[in-house]
Amino acid sequence: MTEATQLTEMYTQCVIDTMFKLANALQFYRYNMADYDIDHLEKEFGQFLHIGARGDVKNLAIDYILGITDSTEGKQLLGRKETLLEGIVSLTEDDSPDISAKAYKALINFATDEENCQKLLNLSKYQNICIKWLKMALDRSNENADLLCKLLNNVTRPEKCADQVAKCVLDSKADLLISKMVMAFCNPTYNETSNLHYLTGVLANLSQIRDVRVQLMDKKQCIIQRILPFVEFKQSETCRTGVVATLKNCCFDIDFHDWLLGEEVDILPRLLLPLAGPEEFDEDDMEKLPVDLQYLPPDKSRESMSNIRKMLVEAIFQLCATKAGRSYIKSKNTYIIIREYHKWERSNDPRNEPAIMNLIDILIGDEPVPSMENLKAVEIPHNLMEKFKKEDEEDMKEILDEGKKEET
Repeated sequence: MTEATQLTEMYTQCVIDTMFKLANALQFYRYNMADYDIDHLEKEFGQFLHIGARGDVKNLAIDYILGITDSTEGKQLLGRKETLLEGIVSLTEDDSPDISAKAYKALINFATDEENCQKLLNLSKYQNICIKWLKMALDRSNENADLLCKLLNNVTRPEKCADQVAKCVLDSKADLLISKMVMAFCNPTYNETSNLHYLTGVLANLSQIRDVRVQLMDKKQCIIQRILPFVEFKQSETCRTGVVATLKNCCFDIDFHDWLLGEEVDILPRLLLPLAGPEEFDEDDMEKLPVDLQYLPPDKSRESMSNIRKMLVEAIFQLCATKAGRSYIKSKNTYIIIREYHKWERSNDPRNEPAIMNLIDILIGDEPVPSMENLKAVEIPHNLMEKFKKEDEEDMKEILDEGKKEET
């Protein structure tokens, strides 16, 4: 036997031994969830969770890691070892598209609770990893852009994490990442292999932070105006949800209400149109409506997603915080659209009724005394807050009970 043959056989045997060892470890952890030992898991799998490992064993290892992220126990286990998380992050840049995609999917699963999100954002070896992920998601040629958007969407959902990411984004002033995000998902041909719909979720999460909202509503950049048409983007519920959530968050800032309701943005018709149905109104009522809501076709349908309808109502409610906002919204005959929508919603999702009734109370109620014109500035005593909360819960129970009776 030649020396070359001996070396080949030794190498082959080494590979077989490694695969056998890994297979045994996989078998053990697959059927002994209760006996998980994090140090043992790190010893068995950590050596294969890096780019320099053999492709076949890397694939087996990340396959298994992806599998355990489907369970709460598995995610908790991974969260106890930073080195394992760093290993998974390293494999997102593997040359194998299959391995990198599985690594992203494992991180997406892992980032489903706040504690795990914070761990990912604070890995020792990957400082400010969120900026790198966002830039990669905005890379026109990145085939994993949608997976990156899903990961960022999960990571930024908790407000603390959104705040951390927002600070990193806003510090990257030269890159103008907020405007780039909007430009990317507004362009259907931006990335030929990815639709970037989950990027709207990232934007919605970041818009929890006021400094991000200020940048979104920069009057010189026309960012809000670009996203308004996507309120009715029929191709994607995900995209509509993210856009409406972003707009709702922006409506919390009273300083921008006049601008949002004014001619430059004209947000009210955009928020009302998805709530409008095919109902006909008399000539007088019709003329008071915004032009976009007049003489709608007989086949006009309302927004199909209940959570989006609720956010639209809540956004209009926020715009009613000041006397000027209330006066404008009432002058556009908003009430008749909400009235008909309320009738329709009672048989579709009665859980939205409290939000609708809050808005109706403002639209048909008397104006508060001058000292209370700014509803956001009114301080409500704690005992009254508790009373209102209890009444809301009782009303909701009654509404749901009525719905059950009707179904029966």
